[in-house]
Formats: sequence, C-alpha cells, structure tokens
Amino acid sequence: MKKKELSPIELKKVVELRHLGARWTEIENETKVERRAAKRAYEEWERDKIMKEQEAVRFRIAAEAFHEHLNDLIKLAEALRNHLSLPSESYDTRSAEQHLSNLWYTNILEELKPYALSQADYNRQKRSTERVNLIIFKSLQDHTNEKVPWQALEEWKKAWGNCGSIFSMLRPEVQEVATAFLHEEKNALEIITKQTEEELAVKWMARTVLDALWRSVLDGKFNPECPDVALAYNLVGGQSSYITSSKEEPRFTLKEWNTALTSACQTVAKILFDNQIELFKQLHDEVQKARKAIDELANMLNRHKLYPLILYTRCELCPT
Repeated sequence: MKKKELSPIELKKVVELRHLGARWTEIENETKVERRAAKRAYEEWERDKIMKEQEAVRFRIAAEAFHEHLNDLIKLAEALRNHLSLPSESYDTRSAEQHLSNLWYTNILEELKPYALSQADYNRQKRSTERVNLIIFKSLQDHTNEKVPWQALEEWKKAWGNCGSIFSMLRPEVQEVATAFLHEEKNALEIITKQTEEELAVKWMARTVLDALWRSVLDGKFNPECPDVALAYNLVGGQSSYITSSKEEPRFTLKEWNTALTSACQTVAKILFDNQIELFKQLHDEVQKARKAIDELANMLNRHKLYPLILYTRCELCPT
C-alpha cells in the first residue's frame, strides 16, 4: 500500500502540535492524519531540518575560513611587495634569498606569540614562522600564477646577485685606490693619521666612497650615456661623520682632519669612477633591471588586483 504523503499544510500542523507536546494519538485526532504517517513525516522533516542546519554551519565555517585565508594571502603579498628592494649599502654581502629569508622569518600573519627568550624556543619558532609563510607564499602563487609575473621575482634575484658580484670587484679596487692615494699625498696622510691608523682610515674611506657612488646610482644621478663624475661622487662630501658612529672607533672632530678626509674621499671616488666606469655602467643596468622587475610585481601585488584573482581561483589550502 502506498505511503500517504502529507500536504504542506498537514505537515505544518503536525510539526506545530508535536512541538506543543501533543501525543501521536492526539495529533491523529486533531489532523485526521493516521498517526504512523504523521510520525514518519515528522521524523523525515526533522532529519531534513538537521541536515540543512549542518549545511548552513559548514557553509558559515567555510566562509569564515576562506575570509581568513584571503586576508593571509593579502598580508603576505603586501609584505612581499614592500620587502622587494635593492641593497642599501655597497658592503651588503647577502644574497637575494637571504634578503627574502628576513621576510619569511617575520611574523607576517601575526599568528604566533612573540619569540620566546630561550635560544632553542627562538630557533624553533623562527623555523615555524618561515614554514607558515612559505606555505602561504606557495598558495599565493597558485592563486595568481596566470596573472602575476612571478618570473620577475627571479629576474630581481638575478639583478641583486649581479650587483653583489660587481661590488665584490669594486671593494678591493677602492681599497687599493685609497691606499695608493694616501701614499702619494703625504700631506693628507700625515693629517689623517694624526687621528687614526692608516689601515682604519683606508677601510672607512673605501666604504664611504663606494656607498656614496652606490647611492648616486640608486638616486638616478648616474647617466651611463654621459657619465658626470661630479654627480657620481658629490655625495661623498661631509661623509666623514659616518666614521664616528661607533664608540669603539676614535672620535674625529678636528676640522683640518675632516676637511682632509672629505677631500681625499672625493678624489678617490673620482679615480675609482674613472677607472671602473664600465662596472658602474653595469651596476646602473642591473639596478634598472631590478627596479623593472620590482615594479612588475608591485603592480599586481596589491589588494585591489588580488581580490578577484583569489576569489575566482583555488589552491590546496582553500576550504571546501
């Protein structure tokens, strides 16, 4: 015999009566629906209600999880965009990967507690932070690999590395030029060595000169088509105060000494620049390549362009 299907009105009445605590015989008398049919319909309605509630909970949890995932991706993308740069100093010997590691070790997502005091806990938490950031970074690439020019990241790394290679050739050269200059200019050597040892003076002259020349390249004051030496080394003036920054080193305050050192640095910068003009041209080219790569990535790694890319793509971390 075919089971009786309750109409929506009958089912609504059965549910209302059951919620009021009515017995099945009372429901049968009130609705004229056979009690077994009423009970079966009510139980099916109850199962369907539970399933819908569970589905709604799952949907809410998934939506919250995806919102959190989306925010993590945006935070990491913005942190990466802000971290892409060029070395600020000519004596920075880190690789691009080491520079990126400083980002991966940063608590970008603010999920972890501040680093613990013990060295073991610190190292463990540092590795954990790096692991989480790299997982999110891979997820970001999975979401955006069709739109974001990730090859530009490799081009930036290559340009950074090439700058480092050029610096490794310039550092010993500037030391030699500074040493030769002081040996030729006995008067300058005599004045400078009144306040410090020759070796220390050469060391800081070399760094001051190379940093100043590097800044001129970064600031766009070097024109490879028509290199102007004055623009290339004019930042050296007044840099002698840089040498006094550490209390372990002598404090240089004599005006005569400062004048001699500044003049020496400017002359060394000119000699180095003239001798190694091709290397500075290469340095300029690598800076342009690095900045082009950074701009390409920065153009896409902003929240306004990332939101639609992430919303319409999936990765392994996306909640189902």
